[in-house]
Amino acid sequence: MEPGLQNVRYATGEQSVDELNAEFYGQIRYPWPPQYFERVKRADLGGLMLAQDIGHWGARILPEEARIWVAGCGTNQALFTALRFPHARVLGSDLSAESLAACAENAASLGIANLELRRESINQVRYSSRFDYVICTGVIHHNADPLLPLSRLAGALKPEGLLELMVYNQYHRILSSAFQNAVRGLLGNPSRPDLARELPVARRLIASLRGDMLMPSFLGTLAGAPDAAFADTLLQPVEHSFTVGSLAEAARRCDLEMLTFCQDSRGRGEGETEWNLGFGDEHLDPLYLALSDVERWHITNLLMAESSPLLWFYLQRLDCPRPRKPERQICEEFLDRRFVRVKTEREIFTRLPDAGYSRSPRVSPYPGEPRQPLARRIAAELDEAAPLRETLRRLGIEPTFVECNRLRLNLATSSCPYLEAA
Repeated sequence: MEPGLQNVRYATGEQSVDELNAEFYGQIRYPWPPQYFERVKRADLGGLMLAQDIGHWGARILPEEARIWVAGCGTNQALFTALRFPHARVLGSDLSAESLAACAENAASLGIANLELRRESINQVRYSSRFDYVICTGVIHHNADPLLPLSRLAGALKPEGLLELMVYNQYHRILSSAFQNAVRGLLGNPSRPDLARELPVARRLIASLRGDMLMPSFLGTLAGAPDAAFADTLLQPVEHSFTVGSLAEAARRCDLEMLTFCQDSRGRGEGETEWNLGFGDEHLDPLYLALSDVERWHITNLLMAESSPLLWFYLQRLDCPRPRKPERQICEEFLDRRFVRVKTEREIFTRLPDAGYSRSPRVSPYPGEPRQPLARRIAAELDEAAPLRETLRRLGIEPTFVECNRLRLNLATSSCPYLEAA
């Protein structure tokens, strides 16, 4: 694993770090409750779009009653998952009893019946080939050795299962890690983290930064953040981070392979996650596009540095009977498939003033129109009786690899579920 500016002072062992994380997330509720949850009326749409995310068109990669594990679920990720896959059996695991209690309370108000919650450590569980889909975002990098929980996730997958994994991008964490080390240095580098002491010092430090000091613009964005977001970003007890290259190596050591990058359907907008560059240079473009997917993404990671996307990827076991599809193949199949517009409705559950959620009496059309202008034009003018390539030809759009992949992300993925393969 590549070295970096990381906060591993307290990474003395799995059990001790589990205790630190349980204590930390017992003091903050992260993530904080969203203003609303939604439930799409088409129960099959989540699984359909998940298959399209990795280039399996019109296919089912999850059984109807899939077993899903949200490993390190916090206060609400398991809720989003249970609503998205209403026929699945969802398990949410977390170290924090307080986070699980908040999740259970909201699950009851949402009427969720397909969710089980357990207080347990990913480092300690021994699930073997049990789950069709495992989701673990923002978790393994807060462990003493991230490879241990990653190996537990890999072992929990069925041979044909799918892992959704997000870890910190090393280039995103340089400033936050430096600030965190500075805060603890001001406090004398105590032998154990203490959020009650660190939080007020960190708040005062940000308030005192002047324009000629380091990092004012980055830290200024956090000045008004709630304590939960502020602490999770800047004061987490243990933090590792990765590049694409080190993540690919970690995956290989756990008998996993990276499939393609993931767009988060809960928070990111269309087109914000993109790992492929276009240089517009007749010599550079062929060199770049001749690389394997992981090699190309790593070059992007290096060149874009702090501007590169989140390290949020789909992975599968090396012995998965479903062959991995390179991005080029996915894009060619995308062009050659016939698509129809997704048309369904969604229910909204809005947050109550005190606690819990209430279902709105109104339903609304879903998914609406793409926000990205070119994707919106294609969706409007789509010929549902012909391959997508024909619609692009009629509109005079040149389907280069980079442009095709961008359109795929903006039209036919979990975060942009506007088109489904016919």
